[in-house]
Amino acid sequence: MKRENLPVIMCIGTDLVGGDCLGPLVGQLLIARNLPCFVYGTLYDPITALNLKDYYAFIKKNHISTVIAVDSCVGENVGRISVNSGGLLPGAAGGKDLPMVGDISVTAVTSSYPPSDKRFASVRLGFVYSLALQVADTIETLIKGVAV
Repeated sequence: MKRENLPVIMCIGTDLVGGDCLGPLVGQLLIARNLPCFVYGTLYDPITALNLKDYYAFIKKNHISTVIAVDSCVGENVGRISVNSGGLLPGAAGGKDLPMVGDISVTAVTSSYPPSDKRFASVRLGFVYSLALQVADTIETLIKGVAV
């Protein structure tokens, strides 16, 4: 696969909130796996509500390939991981006005609905990390399927 056609993984979230650190954890795990893809959003350089628009503009300007957006979410089925065609709306449960991002979305429910800052912040890191490992495995499978 040509370098310019490598998939882009956009991992959204902040390491400052337990329930929202799924994206940066996934990004960090994918970097360590050295997969044939571009990864944006890690524990050291997270994509948050403050810089998401700039990151997405950079990605759209510099990459022509598929963008897989990764984010945590709130919902009834805590622990559920979903892969869907189409983008996602980061921060929607918190009332943030951010653009839809991605061509494929991967989300994991880290907290129950309705969202509260206290509940989202008090999610155990071990639980989110186990979900991040599963999401990273899922993305690795997707990438290897595309690269074949």
